[in-house]
Amino acid sequence: MKRKKAVWLRLANVLLLAVLLLASAFRVSERLAVKPQVEDLAGVPQLSYMIYYGALDEARIEQAKQYDLVILHPKIGDITRAQVKEIQSAGTRVLGYLSVGEDLRTAGMTPEQMLRDKRFVGDGKGPRVDPREPGSTSLEQESYWGDSSPGGLGYASYYLDDNDLDGRPDFNPGFGCAYTNIGSPVWYAVLRDMTMDGADGIPGIRELLTEDYGRGLGCDGLFLDTVDTCAPNSYTSDDSPGKTRYEWTAPGVSRLMEQLKIDHPSKYILQNRGLFFYNYQLPHFDYSPRQYVDFLMYESYMLDANTALLYVDTYFADNKNVYAPKISAEAGRPDGFRVLSLGYAEGPEEYQLKETLAGHSDAGRSILLEDMEQAQNQAGFSHYITDGSLTLANDFVLEHTNPEDASPPVWSSVHNPDVFSEPVPRAGVGEVAPVKEGVVVRWDVAIDPSGVYYTLYYQKEPFDFAADPDLECAAQMVLAPQQGEGYRYGAGPDTWPYQQTVEGLEAGETYYFVIRASDYSTERNEEKNRAVLTGVPLG
Repeated sequence: MKRKKAVWLRLANVLLLAVLLLASAFRVSERLAVKPQVEDLAGVPQLSYMIYYGALDEARIEQAKQYDLVILHPKIGDITRAQVKEIQSAGTRVLGYLSVGEDLRTAGMTPEQMLRDKRFVGDGKGPRVDPREPGSTSLEQESYWGDSSPGGLGYASYYLDDNDLDGRPDFNPGFGCAYTNIGSPVWYAVLRDMTMDGADGIPGIRELLTEDYGRGLGCDGLFLDTVDTCAPNSYTSDDSPGKTRYEWTAPGVSRLMEQLKIDHPSKYILQNRGLFFYNYQLPHFDYSPRQYVDFLMYESYMLDANTALLYVDTYFADNKNVYAPKISAEAGRPDGFRVLSLGYAEGPEEYQLKETLAGHSDAGRSILLEDMEQAQNQAGFSHYITDGSLTLANDFVLEHTNPEDASPPVWSSVHNPDVFSEPVPRAGVGEVAPVKEGVVVRWDVAIDPSGVYYTLYYQKEPFDFAADPDLECAAQMVLAPQQGEGYRYGAGPDTWPYQQTVEGLEAGETYYFVIRASDYSTERNEEKNRAVLTGVPLG
């Protein structure tokens, strides 16, 4: 049975959390502002989504209307405003595809052909290269432009030439498109003004988000792809066919997203990949665009698009044990985001994953369900499965998702030195530091498919868990997680991702503190850890 959207539940979730936060606001200092969101998605505990790059017919449109969120590729699907509007009529939000780290207009072209087209010559100040001193790993910089290529100029200034320094734009060998400097203001202007039926043949920001430019598609937001162009240089070797040396452009990602929010404040931003921005072990962490991102897509969490095998054990272990808790911690901040995961029904033909996904076989059912289990139930992401071309529309995840969440959140940890071992959970309150007439409490991350919020319980007497297991006699406040002290690039294992200052306490008095995690399901399931720490506020 297909799950209907519970609109009343969404609103109830938002209102309840707002009331709880307001009730405790006078005790909280330096609260982060909660990012504005479109109301009907902000409170959905288990968001459903569909990604589809094909053409839309009546059947596909009706299928799309079952979901909370749908991602379309207007160029490949030749999408019209009427189709987008019909999907939106069901309350479904529609996001349109936009490549920001590669110029899709250059697909199949050569650098020589680009020089004969003024669109790619632009200001003639490119391509550009890393402006840092040789050997530098810092991403701090004074501008987003980079230096002139020692191999020569003559192209638009947003093209890159760090791979071979030959004076010509570098291309992605897999997709045949030129790499771009994501944060370049000149590139933003190109992205803004492109039209599908014009010379570019690619829909741009205005055409995708408004109803009065180009096709006026009027989407609810953007699906930003090819963010991995600015990945750490260490991700690829010098002899790799997909070599990229553009990490210096990473700070520009926030610049582009900030401009998007300025120009279109009510629209959603979905960042595809670029997971390195949310891992404190990488310098990208200090330049995270988190505050501008509404959704993050975790592509190939378990099942990937490789047809030779289901998935690579090392990659999946890294995703599950190292990256997932860190990303969940960033997602759970007041200016955080929702995480969408994507699995691919490819792999060896013997498993018949695509046939199973389409309902023509049961051979791969257990594998697809395990993909759901890992990404959705254990990691807490909103999941979808499709084929490598993203054209196999299906309802497998929707039909196999239990909308009832009867389990409380599970504690995890952002710190884990071993890729092949699950992180050791750090449940509940982890540290209490006294401040003037208050304390700072710190804690780690908990995970749940319905989302997580944290409640602090405190009192002057030791807790009696037998007599008061739900801690109803204690004072309590819903926490708005701030970034923990020292939790930045290079953070040590003794740091905490979250902290909150609690004010208005009596100096010199001993207080007992407990932090518990609850989910946003209708039951508000709360785990019952008994970790207790004490603190004495300063005078």
